Amino acid sequence: MLDIRNFGALGDGVTINTAAIQAAIDRAAGTGETVLIPAGVFRTGTLLLKGVSLHLESSAVLKASENLDDYPVQPFRHNEMGDLRALLVNIGYDNVCIDGSGTIDLSGTSFYDTSVYNVPKSRVPFTEAQKAECTYPIGKRPNQCIFFHNSKNITLRGIRVIDAPCWTMTFSVCENVKVLGLTIDTDLNVPNNDGMHICSSNGVLISDCHISSGDDCIALSGITAWEKSCENIVITNCVLRSCSKALVMGYVYSTVRNVLISNVIIRESNRGLTIMCCDECALVENVRVQNMVIDTRVRAGNWWGNGEPIFFMAVKHDELIPRAQRPARETPCAIRNVHVTGVTCFGENAIGIVGTNGNIRGVVLRDIDFTKKPSQNLPLKGSTFDFSPGTAQVEVPEDCGLYIGGGAEVALENVNTGAWRVIREE
Repeated sequence: MLDIRNFGALGDGVTINTAAIQAAIDRAAGTGETVLIPAGVFRTGTLLLKGVSLHLESSAVLKASENLDDYPVQPFRHNEMGDLRALLVNIGYDNVCIDGSGTIDLSGTSFYDTSVYNVPKSRVPFTEAQKAECTYPIGKRPNQCIFFHNSKNITLRGIRVIDAPCWTMTFSVCENVKVLGLTIDTDLNVPNNDGMHICSSNGVLISDCHISSGDDCIALSGITAWEKSCENIVITNCVLRSCSKALVMGYVYSTVRNVLISNVIIRESNRGLTIMCCDECALVENVRVQNMVIDTRVRAGNWWGNGEPIFFMAVKHDELIPRAQRPARETPCAIRNVHVTGVTCFGENAIGIVGTNGNIRGVVLRDIDFTKKPSQNLPLKGSTFDFSPGTAQVEVPEDCGLYIGGGAEVALENVNTGAWRVIREE
C-alpha cells in the first residue's frame, strides 16, 4: 500500500492535504497499489480516484474541506443538481474498492446556517419542536460527495460515512456494484443528504448497511441518464431511518426493473417503501419485496412523505425537470408486476397506492399487517397523501388503513388493517 504520509499528508485535522493525497493516488494509478489512509484526521478537497482503491485504517478520518473553493467543478452535469462538485470522483475507471474501518467525514453542516430553519406553510402553526425538525435553508455546497460514473466493479465495504451536505454517494451508469456493511449517518436537518443513489446502473448489491439520513436512505432511479434503465438490484439485511423516504424506486422519467428487497427494518421514517413514477414515459416493474418491518413517524418540514408506510404513486410529477430532458418513449403503464409479502407496518398514515387511469397493474400485497398510530405532526399537512413533487390530492379518511385509487389493479391476500377500512376508488 502507498501511505499518504509518505507523500506529505499530515493527519493534524488542520492541513489541507489535497495535493499530497492526489499525488499518492496518481502514483497508485500507475502501480496498481492501494492508497492507505492511516490513523489521523486528513482534511482534503476533491480527489480524482482514477480507478485507485482506498483503505481507511481504524481511527482514520478523511475529512472534507469546509471551503467550497476546494471542490472544483468536474466534467459532468447532473440532470437535477447541475455542475458536479464532489469529494471523491471516479468517472470512467473500473475496479475500485474503498474499504476498511475508518470514517469519511463530509463536513456537511459547515455549508449551512444551522441556526435557521426553513419552515413551510402548513394547515396549522408550527410549534418550536416542529420547527426544529425542518430543513436548514439550501445554499452553495458540494452536491454529489462520493461519485462514481461509467464505472464497473466497484466495492464499498465496512467504512463509516457521516455528515453529507447533499447526496452522500452516487453510482451513475455503473455495473457490478457492491455496498457492504456501511454505516451512513447524516444530519437530520440537512436537505438532500440522501444515503445512496443508484442511477441508471446494472447489477447492484446493497447488504448489511445501517443508514440514517435526512433525505432518502436508498434511491433507485434514472436521474443521471433518463434513457438508461436501472436494473438487477438486490437490497438486503439493512436498517434504515429517513426524514423522507427510506426506500424509493423510480422518479420522473426513470425506468427501474428487476429489484429484490428483503430483511429490511425501516424505523422512525417519514415514509417507508415507495414507488414513484410520472404518469407518462416512466416504468417500475418486476419488484419483489419480502420480510420487512416498517415504522413511520411524520416529520415536520419540507420532507417528501406524510407518514405512509407503503406508498406507490403514478401521477404527473415532472415539473422540477425540464421537458427537454423527457426521453422519446411511451410505456404501457407506470407500475407493474410488484409483489410485497410479509410486512409488518406501524404508520401514522394509511398505506396508499394511487395511479392514473389504471396505469398501475399486477400489484400484490400479501401477508401484510398494518397498525395505525396517533401522530403529532400529521395535522401540519392533514390526513392526505403527499404526492410531491406532483400536485395530485387525495384526502384520506381518518378510518382508512389502505387506499387504492386511480383504477390501480391491486390484489390483496391476507392483508390485515384491523379496524381501519380498505378503500378502493377509480
